[in-house]
Amino acid sequence: MSVKFETKDLGKAKIERELKAAKKLVALVGIPSDAKRHEDNPYIGLAQIAYIMEKGSAVNNIPARPFMHQTRERNEKRVLGLSKKLLKNLSNGSTTAMDAVKKLGVTYEGAMKRIFIEGSFAPNALSTIRKKKSSRPLIDTGLLRQSIKSKVAKV
Repeated sequence: MSVKFETKDLGKAKIERELKAAKKLVALVGIPSDAKRHEDNPYIGLAQIAYIMEKGSAVNNIPARPFMHQTRERNEKRVLGLSKKLLKNLSNGSTTAMDAVKKLGVTYEGAMKRIFIEGSFAPNALSTIRKKKSSRPLIDTGLLRQSIKSKVAKV
């Protein structure tokens, strides 16, 4: 009598592939360098405007309005919790690496857009308030906020 053994993969190999793939992926969130330019100033891109808003410009008397920094500070625990949940889903085979990283990016993108409304920033100058008829910093046409995107990249 002969005994025959057969190896049956119940998903372990797929899960291992996805976990390995996840290590090579990153979610990038921000304003792409090729984002649309603001009609008031076609010479400077929105990514550059975002940098100026984030860091400020002493030369131009623009205070820092760190929306990216505030997004990270206010959402660190939430993103960490989501990361753990997505890792668990990867480990049990219920999601792919690409989908998990994409979800992280989209979640962070939404948080960064919300900070434009919920964040606390240096107030606008009176001249700026008169020009745009609003005292809310960072929001005029909404183009900067709308330009925030997430994408998955390989590292």
